[in-house]
Amino acid sequence: MNNPVILIVLLISTFWLQSCQSVQHTIDVTSIERKIDKESPDYKICSSFTLAEKAIADYFSIAEEVSRDEFHHESIILPCKYQGSIKIDGSQFQWEIFSGGSGYLYNKSTEKRYLCKETCCNILKGLC
Repeated sequence: MNNPVILIVLLISTFWLQSCQSVQHTIDVTSIERKIDKESPDYKICSSFTLAEKAIADYFSIAEEVSRDEFHHESIILPCKYQGSIKIDGSQFQWEIFSGGSGYLYNKSTEKRYLCKETCCNILKGLC
């Protein structure tokens, strides 16, 4: 290893590989409630929409956090959702996930918007 070019390439490769690793979060779903707007004319599509605790934790691990504008333009809000509370890395939040893949995560100081895009929809079958 007397060649400095090889050493530099190895160092860059090491840092690049570390930056590609996904960030793991500690997620604890503390409550779950199913809501259906039966006043909506298409509420019957909700009969097959189910989310378990693991799917909720997975959603907030793999769904893409998006800007307010992107959420406004791309989200699909259907008359069925799940909502509840969740702890992520020790911080308490409220959450909502709609059939179609749109979601919110919020508390007094934070409001985040999520979209379940292609990879997320492939993993969480039945959500999108």
